[in-house]
Amino acid sequence: MSDRRDRAIVAVIGFVLLVGGGLAACLGAGVFGTARSERYVFDPTVARWWDEGGWESFAVVTAIGVVAVALGAYLALAQVHRNDGRQRTPTVIFPTSDTARGQTTLRSAALSHNLETDLEAIADVHNARVGLFGRYPTIEMRAVLAVGDAIDLDKLPARVDAALARMQATTGARPDPVQVTVRFKSAGRERQLE
Repeated sequence: MSDRRDRAIVAVIGFVLLVGGGLAACLGAGVFGTARSERYVFDPTVARWWDEGGWESFAVVTAIGVVAVALGAYLALAQVHRNDGRQRTPTVIFPTSDTARGQTTLRSAALSHNLETDLEAIADVHNARVGLFGRYPTIEMRAVLAVGDAIDLDKLPARVDAALARMQATTGARPDPVQVTVRFKSAGRERQLE
């Protein structure tokens, strides 16, 4: 399932639970009248089973609540953890030679920001967001490019490849696999043909 569809399903479930819980709270608080607030929400048979059940009734409701909380937490964390739970690339520590003093480190955030700047230099690319995943030198890359209508989609892969080649020349690593999502940025005003 896509992230967008997952979010839509979770939003519908959340909305139904929110409305149902809100209506039940209003009913119990007497918003719809005191006569209705004193009535059973469930029929008398269910209320009798609840009264006769004692601690077992509470255990069943608690188990249902625990399952609902666990399911809700799982769905929420699945949406919060972007990038399929992949861990972002930590700070890169380059190997030292025998003659070198100290070590060279490169923050992965600086590397992804540099790559974003390089991709934004491509003609008609308005914005670039880059995520790097995995440990150096086996890095994966995901990028989202916001482009305008005048972008040349035939030349875009070669220009992205050139940016990755510059990154490889600098760091000695080339991301693989590379996933680039292209999103068209809406034009400021409509164009009219004359």
